[in-house]
Parts: sequence; C-alpha cells; structure tokens
Amino acid sequence: MWSESDGERELQEHEVGMGRSSAGSELVMMDNRATPSSSWAAPGVANLNVTRFSKVHIGNKFVTQNVHNSEVVKELSFPVYIWNHIKNTTRAERLICASSMVALVICIVLILTFTLRGSMLSDDDDVAPHEWNITRNMWLAAWANNTQTTEPFEPLRLVIIQHTVSPECNRFINCAAELRNLQSYFLNNLGYDIPYNFMVGNEGRIYEGRGLGMVGAHTYGYNSCTIGIGFIGDYREGVTQVTPLQVANVQRLLAVAVERGLLHPDYHVVGARDLRSTQSPGLNLYKEIQSWDHYDHNELYRDKNCTEIRAMFENSAEAKY
Repeated sequence: MWSESDGERELQEHEVGMGRSSAGSELVMMDNRATPSSSWAAPGVANLNVTRFSKVHIGNKFVTQNVHNSEVVKELSFPVYIWNHIKNTTRAERLICASSMVALVICIVLILTFTLRGSMLSDDDDVAPHEWNITRNMWLAAWANNTQTTEPFEPLRLVIIQHTVSPECNRFINCAAELRNLQSYFLNNLGYDIPYNFMVGNEGRIYEGRGLGMVGAHTYGYNSCTIGIGFIGDYREGVTQVTPLQVANVQRLLAVAVERGLLHPDYHVVGARDLRSTQSPGLNLYKEIQSWDHYDHNELYRDKNCTEIRAMFENSAEAKY
C-alpha cells in the first residue's frame, strides 16, 4: 500500500534523476550517474567549431547561429588543371575532344587562307563569262515562272531607274552571289522573281533579271510597258557613287533594246521618284540620269498607266498627220 513516506522517497529519486539530491546539493549527470557538483567543474569553452548544425544546446543556454560554409581553394596552373581534367575523362570523351580540336584548327586555317587570298586579288582576277552582259544562266539564277510579256505595248517608251539599297558588289563572283541572294528573298518571301528587268553591278556589268520583253514587278502601274533597271547599292547622298562604266554599259543595253525593236528610239528615262512617292534611285544616281539625253524633264508619265501612255503617243502620232 502506498504511503506518504513512499511519495517522499519517489520525489527524492526524481530529484536525483534531475540532477538534485534531497539535501539540495547540485548533481551533474554523467554516463547515467549523478556526480556532486563539488567534484565536477564545467569546462570552459573559448572556441567552438560547429559543422552542419545551425542550433546548438550548451548547458542551460540554447544558442542559435547561422553557420556559413567556407572553402579553401588551391589555385592550380592552367596546364596542371587541364591535365587533371583530362585524367578524369573517359577515352571516348578524349577522342571527341581531340576531333573537335582538329576540326576547329581546319576551319581557322581555311578562313585565313580564303581571307588572305581574297585580299590579294587584283582587278585582273575579276573574270566573268562576258565582258559586260551577264545572262541568268551565267549568274546561276533559279528557275522562275516568268510568262507575261510586254508585247502589247512594244516598242516601249519608258525606262525606269531604281536602286536596290543592298550591299555593293565589285567583282563578278560577288555580284552573282548578290543576285542569287536577292532572287532567293523575292521567291521565298514574296512569291515572285527578281522584279527588275536588268541590274547593274558596281563593277559596271549588266545582269539579266527578267530580261527584255518580260513584264517586271518594280513599279506598280508601269510594269507592263517599261524596262526596269536596278542599280545594286545604296545611291543616297554620301553612300554609293555612280561610275562611268556603269553609265556606259546601261547605254549599250538600251541601244541593243532599240536595235531589237523592243524600245522606241525616242524613249524616255526617269527615276522611280518621278512616278511615285519614293527616294529611289537615290540622290547620287538621280542627279546622274538627269544629265542623260533621254531623261524626261517634263514629267510626261506621272500619274498615268500603261494604256494611257500608249494612247498619249498614238494621239501624238495622229496629230502629226
């Protein structure tokens, strides 16, 4: 049977378990044994290193701290670093790396070779299939379905000059590539061939676009009854300049068109800006064509369509008789 003495005994045992004796002396629990505080001294802590813990319980204090990891980095020389890295790779990885390095070296050598070769080319190296007249086959034009002709309005009365506002080209090989780029743009993005009947390279050659007798797509409302000529480059003031060779070869082209009966001997030349709101063919080129014998100084063709242009000259011919 439980008695008051039993309760006192249990309390004493509990106090011993909690580090106190019934006499009130302090006890410290070590290895599940109670040791009087007089025989045990708490250790002094000057420095405490804590790893992987952010909360530490010391005595009757509960310490919370932020623990920051720090790393000691030993700097290695670049060759040693590379060698250590190679040793840690597999044989397959080393083969792939070696192949990539070989390919990179080959590419660098090829780039340097062609760059140096191109810089050493002279004008004598600019070889073309023809002196001045480059056909579609010569510049490797892609096939295009050009079927509409200018026959109903022949001999034509009007030549329209424009500029492409594209990179200049001063050699046949570069101009041919530029024409292929332009043709690719129009075919892929607009669904039709190069809009000009002819194009003029900066080296002076004439490049066949849609050609003589074919309807172009260069000037809305005038395509069926004109020859459209696009000068490669940007002929705004202070940019691309017109050369005498360009002018001479354009005159040769127009003379051939007159000789073949496709262009009237009394034809006129205008810039695109003479017919619609545009800056083409650029101020440099526009000043040049204004000095040509066939330039239209009277704005005869502005705001007229092909039918009206034909009627204008038919009425003029009837009036002479």
